[in-house]
Amino acid sequence: MTKQVKAVTHQPLIPVKTGMTQQQLLDKLHYQQSRQIITKLLNKGLISENEFKQIDQLNQQSFPPLIRTENVDTSTIQS
Repeated sequence: MTKQVKAVTHQPLIPVKTGMTQQQLLDKLHYQQSRQIITKLLNKGLISENEFKQIDQLNQQSFPPLIRTENVDTSTIQS
């Protein structure tokens, strides 16, 4: 049985309104990238847990997340 291969058509990207500015999107991306890097450093034992937390706090100041965990009410969330 031979499979038929269909030609791939490229559709133009349609901007989606997310309510985020371009700067907010970039900040989120940069924060996530920095978080991945320091997580790898922590997992390899190159930084301590305390250093990880300090660096993460500095990164949150540099690249403010859209929603900070301290601003989210999790008291009604059930496990």
